[in-house]
Amino acid sequence: MDILKEKYVDYVLSHGKRPKTVYEFTKQAGMAEKEFYNHVSSFQQLEALIWADTFRATIQLIKQDAVYGEYSAREKVLTMYYALIERLKNTRSFAVFTLKSKTWLGGPEVLGELHKEFEAYIKEVINDGIYSGEVSDRAFLTDRYSGLMWWQMQFLLRFWAKDTSNEFERTDAAIEKAVNLSFDVLGKNLVDSTFDFVKFTFSN
Repeated sequence: MDILKEKYVDYVLSHGKRPKTVYEFTKQAGMAEKEFYNHVSSFQQLEALIWADTFRATIQLIKQDAVYGEYSAREKVLTMYYALIERLKNTRSFAVFTLKSKTWLGGPEVLGELHKEFEAYIKEVINDGIYSGEVSDRAFLTDRYSGLMWWQMQFLLRFWAKDTSNEFERTDAAIEKAVNLSFDVLGKNLVDSTFDFVKFTFSN
């Protein structure tokens, strides 16, 4: 499967487009067409798995750092984004190509598998944040936090795909501002303090 992914990425980077057919791709890759279908049913599914693998490998990498466990929820998400973008630089042309594809414009279908990985990760971080008090546990809203963060992920990927600044400095700045804003919203703020005060007043 890893060889299949490598050959597909190489094909797209070399030709600047997807293969016209699975037969054409497998013939050039030196494998039987059946071998492709033993793993995936389409190029779109293969691209989705490549994106998911990239995210999964990023999470595994950052969690290997002993210091990561001591980070706040905000710091964990910042670290994840910086590490993800750094890894994506290795195949930027492929990443940008797939993000500009029709499946992306019609919805983040190419990121479907990554979405599952992201949601599992971000819920873990949010739960840690609620436990530490960094994230406010709000009735009817807490379950929607991961959706907010997923929107943020898509925004940052789009931003990076269009970024032409030196060493993607603008993307680094966008990550910092976006994550800080999201945790300012998820954390205890004026609305929460006002609600707590009103509840205290009526209960005493």
